[in-house]
Amino acid sequence: MVKLLQGLFDRFVDHSFFILRQRIYTTAVLTEMCRGMVKVVAKRITEDIKPHDHGEDPGVQLVEISDAGQVVMSVAHLNQENQKPLPEVFSWLQAHPAKTPEKQLELASGLARLVPRGDVLHEYDRDIAAFLLNDQGQLLSYGVNSNSKNKTLHAEVNLVQRLYRETGKKIPPGAVLYSTHKPCKMCAGMIYHWCEDPSQMKVYYSVEEKGGLSRQTVLDQHGLNHHVKT
Repeated sequence: MVKLLQGLFDRFVDHSFFILRQRIYTTAVLTEMCRGMVKVVAKRITEDIKPHDHGEDPGVQLVEISDAGQVVMSVAHLNQENQKPLPEVFSWLQAHPAKTPEKQLELASGLARLVPRGDVLHEYDRDIAAFLLNDQGQLLSYGVNSNSKNKTLHAEVNLVQRLYRETGKKIPPGAVLYSTHKPCKMCAGMIYHWCEDPSQMKVYYSVEEKGGLSRQTVLDQHGLNHHVKT
């Protein structure tokens, strides 16, 4: 489901909004990650459909969005701020020592300020950033928002997908994620899904998102979210 939605934005960037107003059908049972992404970027979905051959031609054209063998697909429209080498970002973090969650979140805000802003908001990415440290304080991945053209590319999604693309691994036990904003249902689902052991994960954020898409996420339900005012 994640690959389908991300692929639609990549392939049909000018028409994705209208395409995703239609109902999605899938034989799969949705994970929290997939359900969250549908809630954020699509409209309606019917899951767990039992396939049955009616012997009729449905009269539709099928378009393959991505290689089914890819675990995480490559995406277009990833801004330059998301493509900095990890050693460069880690060096910047080390130049600003932070011993508390409050200070770490101030650094996340510093990363967010790298995102260009403009007067026409829908043409620009949001100034939101996140980074992930292991239990030794080393940088595992980072992400900034790049959703002006692909609505799935929130900062936390970019962070998790970059981690897997570059290492082939999930979020390890003891890792801590710092985000400027509370992860929405989509981001929370992806963080949870890609943890080796979610019970050993912590998420700190500074900006409390009050919309329905950020309420009672899977991270909230498992007590993994920690709101810190900065």
